Amino acid sequence: MAPRADDRLDVLCQHLLLDTPDAPVVQRPLTWVQTLLPDHRVKIAAPDADPHPAGPAEPLTGPGGTTLAILHADGPRLTPTQRQILRGAAQALMDSVTRHVLHDQLTQATTFTAAMTDIHALSADQHTPTETAAAAMHVLHRSMRVDWSGLLQVQDGHLTLVTDAATPRGEHLTALLTRRLAYGEPHTLPTTHTFHDDYTDSDGAIDHLLNAGVRSAAWLPLSTDGDQDRFVLLFTRQDEPAIWTAQEQRLLSAAARSVSIALERDAVMQHLERLAQTDPLTGLGNRRALDETLQTLEGQAFTLGVIDLNGMKRVNDEHGHASGDDLLRTFARHLRHDTVRAFRLGGDEYALIDPDGTPDRLQHLTDHAVRATQAAGFPITAALGTASVPTDTRSPSRALRLADTRMYAHKRDDDR
Repeated sequence: MAPRADDRLDVLCQHLLLDTPDAPVVQRPLTWVQTLLPDHRVKIAAPDADPHPAGPAEPLTGPGGTTLAILHADGPRLTPTQRQILRGAAQALMDSVTRHVLHDQLTQATTFTAAMTDIHALSADQHTPTETAAAAMHVLHRSMRVDWSGLLQVQDGHLTLVTDAATPRGEHLTALLTRRLAYGEPHTLPTTHTFHDDYTDSDGAIDHLLNAGVRSAAWLPLSTDGDQDRFVLLFTRQDEPAIWTAQEQRLLSAAARSVSIALERDAVMQHLERLAQTDPLTGLGNRRALDETLQTLEGQAFTLGVIDLNGMKRVNDEHGHASGDDLLRTFARHLRHDTVRAFRLGGDEYALIDPDGTPDRLQHLTDHAVRATQAAGFPITAALGTASVPTDTRSPSRALRLADTRMYAHKRDDDR
């Protein structure tokens, strides 16, 4: 059964009375009653600290009706008027403490409501996962006590930091997690949202984090469609354990959902981008992919080749377009290479880019693909034109035109 609101209020009031007696909200009523009872020593004690107090005492009763503490007045016997003063002081003290706790709860509720609104809004924004995580961590750091938080990638037995936020108490974790951090066996990591109030007592705690002073941790795996890239949000409290309240857990889980949505949206966009740059017949990059690759190579050295096949029309005419498609796929398959990137420009034209090779390597790869395609029963030949940057030109786009011109020159020579 969930505790009643008054019971929770009693716990908070008792904590304030007994654990933080120097707080102004407690000291002000005590100073007032001490002034009115100068011959007595007025103090607050736990309800079971002294079952038979030496002097007069009044119970400090919480909103739930529980005696939370005792207000003692050690000294001479109290007069009826002084007894009334002590009783009134007890009531004034409880009123002060209760108002303070209720105000704190209202402030905290307002803060958490605003934070939850901000966190939910992130899921609708078109930000990258890194930007979404950074914004969520900013909201959380201002809404609750978090010493360090980070978005981590989980891969190959290591944690890799993507982005983080830290207070001065947690800054050293940034330096630790900037390196790829080994965490041990994968099965030791939680697969669901897990809130460790005392991380030192947690099964599967990561030694590196314990040694770095992590004492409370919230570990929130992020749900994505693929298993290739796994991510987790990690929130820590340093030096001493602290409870993750139910309100804090809801807010942290909402942040994890917003970042998960951003990751899934990013994965969809990357998939669509790959489709937009992929030739559906051969799986090679298409003309758009070639153009964008050439833009990224501006100012770099590379060799470019353009290939045109001879014999494609004959295969289509004699065996049908399905056989022609098989020819194109076979040739494309044998253009794949560790360092050379291949593209299909359309029809029976291909392009090759080698960032650290020579025209001879592209010729060798083209000859290999021709022989393999011929061995598969397709009677083809190929014309290759090449251009090197910066040897032939400093412009990637001009290199493409030059390679295309040289390819057609070779094609005309072959047709003679």
